[in-house]
Amino acid sequence: MTKFIVTTKNGIGEKVPLRGTIWAFSMDRAQRFDTREAAQAQLDRAKQFMKAKVYKSAVIEEIN
Repeated sequence: MTKFIVTTKNGIGEKVPLRGTIWAFSMDRAQRFDTREAAQAQLDRAKQFMKAKVYKSAVIEEIN
């Protein structure tokens, strides 16, 4: 079943996943979403806690 996660890159170029409203250090801790829309909704909720540049660089990725 396909799931979605939200990621961005940190200052040294590593991918970091969104977990709730914070960025996690490990991909194992990534929050998984059933739909792309659910992932976007969570990213929008977390937007108030991040800089605009970070929000714009976030990517919704499909995982298996």
